[in-house]
Amino acid sequence: MLELIFILIITAAGLAGIIEGNKFHKKKVKNTILRGMQKQSSQKQQIQQNKIHQLDKHFSTALISSRVEHAFYIIKQAWSEQDISSARAFISDGISESFQIQFEIQKKQNRRRRIKNLTISCCELVGVEADKHFETLHFKITSRAGYPVEQTGDNKHTDSQIPLTVKTEYLTYVRLPGVQTRTQPGLIEGSCPNCGSTLQLSQSAQCQACLSLVSSGEYDWILAKITQEAQWRFQNAKRQISGVCDYQVVDPAFNIPLIEDRVSSVFWRLQKAWLMQDSAPLLSVAHPSYIEKFNQQSSEHFFDNVQLGLCEVSKVQFAEEFDKVYLLVKWQGNKVSHKGKMSAAAGYYAHHLTMIRKSGVKSDIKKGLHSLHCYGCGAPQSDNYQDCCEYCGSRFNQGEQDWILQDFTPHLEHIVKIKGQEFAIAETTQIKSDRIFDPVSLLSGLVLVLFADGRVDDQEKQLLEQFVKNRRIPQQVLDGIIQAAENGQLDMLTPDETLDASDWLDKLIEMCLADGQVCTEERKLLLQFGEKFNILAIDINLRIKRKRQQLYQQNRQTLKSTHINN
Repeated sequence: MLELIFILIITAAGLAGIIEGNKFHKKKVKNTILRGMQKQSSQKQQIQQNKIHQLDKHFSTALISSRVEHAFYIIKQAWSEQDISSARAFISDGISESFQIQFEIQKKQNRRRRIKNLTISCCELVGVEADKHFETLHFKITSRAGYPVEQTGDNKHTDSQIPLTVKTEYLTYVRLPGVQTRTQPGLIEGSCPNCGSTLQLSQSAQCQACLSLVSSGEYDWILAKITQEAQWRFQNAKRQISGVCDYQVVDPAFNIPLIEDRVSSVFWRLQKAWLMQDSAPLLSVAHPSYIEKFNQQSSEHFFDNVQLGLCEVSKVQFAEEFDKVYLLVKWQGNKVSHKGKMSAAAGYYAHHLTMIRKSGVKSDIKKGLHSLHCYGCGAPQSDNYQDCCEYCGSRFNQGEQDWILQDFTPHLEHIVKIKGQEFAIAETTQIKSDRIFDPVSLLSGLVLVLFADGRVDDQEKQLLEQFVKNRRIPQQVLDGIIQAAENGQLDMLTPDETLDASDWLDKLIEMCLADGQVCTEERKLLLQFGEKFNILAIDINLRIKRKRQQLYQQNRQTLKSTHINN
């Protein structure tokens, strides 16, 4: 009897040891993934910073961070006053165009949004890229301010007792490689970095003294992109995209940031065309065939509170007459009828764009961020919206200077169009893994899938709320997406566009493992997602285990190599 008790005690102790050992191993794996990811990010930043230092010995992250904070106040003040002249020198054409059109949308609504009592609580450099085309810095800025709305029509009034709101935005600055850090004031400080003159700019970004196009990135850092926190994803400019490497053989200056800046300008011109119910704003950025298509479509609405989220190049293609670039843009906004009625809930939208350019035309890095300037003489495009330059007569909309819009198709129409045809299925595994899946798209896909039966029940909603909490996505983003789905205004990236549901599931698992583990609620959500596509629970559990082990080994090796190097 005593022997049996002794054996039971030993067995129990052994089981307890195994359980504790498993717990310790799981904790070790989780910590390794977390530490490895953090160290890997830090390593990549330092490597890229070293590349910048090799060309610019005086480059200082502390100095540029201070300048970016100063620029942030200038930009917000300019937006609040609806006058971008103070910021025009250090913002791209795409940013300038977005501001101007937002102002016109506000005026159409007889209101004006203000920014009061602005303070910055954090300005952090979160990403650095350096290649032969651009040096790029990504800053995360958290600020606090009040956002009162002034009515400017017959019923003039201003919101009173506006609470202060905390916002986080990501600002992307670029310049050409080899530009030197100066001790004298530059664009952000209101001085021409080429001749030192005080800048007095409006629509044109040309110094009135030396005639330099100062916002090209040739002289100083230029703001190229502003991204809201919920839509932010670090997009490495070197990500693999079908056709890019082949295209750069014949056009070495071709690069993704210039294309995405150009598309930003085109996107906002489309918003202006919907606002005006007139194709005139598109004359200089779209091919005549698309102008004709636009004019045939009846537009009874425009959009307010527009936010451009992801802008991603998916493919580059040679052709006999016109080369083509295919892109996906995701955005949101409140639909407003021209009769004055506005949708209370924001809609989430995705569109596919086809941009074309005459075969043989080469990219020009120095003119790229001047996407709304004439490539022939450098003059800004006129507010009169013409299809040719008023100064030198160069045609804008033939694809002889820059990429122009050939097609702008809603996501669902695009899926119907390519149904049954080859679409990404033949791409390699490496290209698949480099696709960008931002949090809002992943979340919208989850909601669409769970909405397949017409509603989201309480249990599913609880799982979604836990998911956004773990991913640090604001609750109001989830609420807005669910409401958009209920209103039939949720049209974002969904599994049928991206290879298959299996690939989508792998991305969700990878997202859940960002903190080193998949919690119980996240596992339930993954299982429910799998049920919609007949993916077995055992398959999902194996995928989680395999991906977790893969991340552990990758980050273990990273930490090991870091220790050796130090």
